[in-house]
Amino acid sequence: MTGRTAGKQVLAVDIESVMPARGFPAEGYDVANVNGTLLVESPGEQEVRLVLPFPTESASAAVRVVSTDKVFNFRKRDGRAEQFIDLLRAIGEIPADQEPVLSEIRETIREFHIADVHLPAGQQLLRFWARQELRPLGGNPKTFEVVFFAPLAGLVLAPGQSLVSVTVAFPPAWAAPGLTIGAPVITPLPGAPTPGEQPSQGSVAERQIFGWLWRQDPKVTIPYSYA
Repeated sequence: MTGRTAGKQVLAVDIESVMPARGFPAEGYDVANVNGTLLVESPGEQEVRLVLPFPTESASAAVRVVSTDKVFNFRKRDGRAEQFIDLLRAIGEIPADQEPVLSEIRETIREFHIADVHLPAGQQLLRFWARQELRPLGGNPKTFEVVFFAPLAGLVLAPGQSLVSVTVAFPPAWAAPGLTIGAPVITPLPGAPTPGEQPSQGSVAERQIFGWLWRQDPKVTIPYSYA
């Protein structure tokens, strides 16, 4: 379903360091608590499908439409893989000049979660939350990255009038022994300019925090590792 735009979004990502306490098992993961609000303009009453393009802990992700107080839970994706081709192109997972390969699409979307959300007409405020699983990279149980998109996949930012406020908070050193945080990498989505805003960065209560205020909707990747 098309015809809905996101005007303003506030997104907070809070990293939980779980792996050191578990001894870095191969099947383990850290957690990113993702919480936010999203102001949406709906031209008419409609059902929209929102997508979380990452794995989550069981029964931990949902959207609430404030005007109706209805809660819509995210669930494992269903239906044919082809339905995600346009979305994958929009977020840069499939290059515009490349013919999609169905087997690769199935692997990419294997842990996508979806929610079919009923929106009344007019301006709507959505509250959303998820507990994202951050799994080790390349078989190394001490190497990770946080990857997220703003706004929520399935919505587009309204041109010229959008604002996205994002903060990412890592745990203090005493709660995440050996933690090293790399520089954030900002990747513009296809057809969008590179956001010019550099991250605000600082330490609050011994936690490393990054923050941005954007008018575009980029992909953000923050690598981190443990000693």
